[in-house]
Amino acid sequence: MRSSSGCSTSECGRYACFAVTVDGSDTPVGLFQIRQTEPGFVTGEWGFALSPDHWGRGVFAEAARMVVAFAFSVIGVHRLEARAAVANLRCNAALRKLGAVHECVLRSSFRKDGRRIDQSLWSLLADEWDAYQAPERSIH
Repeated sequence: MRSSSGCSTSECGRYACFAVTVDGSDTPVGLFQIRQTEPGFVTGEWGFALSPDHWGRGVFAEAARMVVAFAFSVIGVHRLEARAAVANLRCNAALRKLGAVHECVLRSSFRKDGRRIDQSLWSLLADEWDAYQAPERSIH
């Protein structure tokens, strides 16, 4: 993954965007972004998009772990939120598998193709992330 910086003074430190690439290629296959939603980046919201050609290959899980770890350990985010369309079962399952907690449904909260859709609100907390990831780190 790569990040780029080209922000104006008022934007610096409030947003990060990462291109997702796979081994052997410089062509992006997706992106992840994190934005501050509370002063001091105590709370952030993250979003992502991945080419359907790379679904089911572990690309999302690997990139997501890197982005979440960056948010918690480098930026210092305490709470990271994600929204996913309720009907997007694949995205909701990926967030659950990552350890995110489903908090609620935000009714009619997003406009897509001229229609209002419901979104699920998911969260990750820094202290829970460390505990959730610990078993993976110890398996070698």
